[in-house]
Amino acid sequence: MLAIDRHPLTPAQLCRLSNTFQRPFADEGNLRRRLRVLSDVKLIRCWPYAIASDGRSPRYFKLTQAGYRLLYGAKAPLPKRRYFQAVSPGHHHHTLCLAELLVHLIVASHRYGYAIEDFARENSVRLDVPLADVTESSTLMALYPDCSFSVRKPDGRSFLFMVELDNGTERIRSPHDLSSIERKLRAYDAHQSQFEKFDPDRYLVLFVTTRSEIRVKNILTHAAAVMRHPNRTVFLGCDLQSLKSSDPFRDAVFQDHRGLKRTLVPLTA
Repeated sequence: MLAIDRHPLTPAQLCRLSNTFQRPFADEGNLRRRLRVLSDVKLIRCWPYAIASDGRSPRYFKLTQAGYRLLYGAKAPLPKRRYFQAVSPGHHHHTLCLAELLVHLIVASHRYGYAIEDFARENSVRLDVPLADVTESSTLMALYPDCSFSVRKPDGRSFLFMVELDNGTERIRSPHDLSSIERKLRAYDAHQSQFEKFDPDRYLVLFVTTRSEIRVKNILTHAAAVMRHPNRTVFLGCDLQSLKSSDPFRDAVFQDHRGLKRTLVPLTA
């Protein structure tokens, strides 16, 4: 239920994620029986994804209000209403891919004894940046990462990340679109400029694309062109398929705006 609280998950995704539990599920059938019990007592609810699949569309699970209060207490403030509602069909691909990304990173981190901490679900973090730092406007631009989390290594070092899952639907550059990739790049770069080099609040932005490896290169090339301090690392990019077929803590699957390959967190001090 804590895993479902982080993000809507399918039984197959939950089964993979259970490898990080103290008692993993031996098979997906056993997990599905547990999910039915939780559904029968109205602690979770499920809906089908409207996506192409080999057979029946997978179903994703979310907490109900009763499930949320079971986890956090009867007096805990409830999230916004859409937290408990079905995901809109136009957002299904994004939601499913973000779940795949999170499951893969959490399972991979567990193998090394790394802890995923300070997790913030989609649109729950807001970063305000003066648009004067991005355009000639004097108003604020709000950034809402798809999620954020930190990775803490056994030696105590912690690394903070903001995630931007890119489905290729936004233009990389547009003078009229506030949600263009260029505006996001400029805004994140401006927001990072307020931190000192070794400030513990500094973070890296992970741009993970779902449809094209070339898209990653285009985003990072544009990042290099708009960054104020190109010698500083702010953005890392990777396509989702490459990420899922690798170990992001051992394989240098991410790259920065200079084209340098690296693992998600440093292998050595």
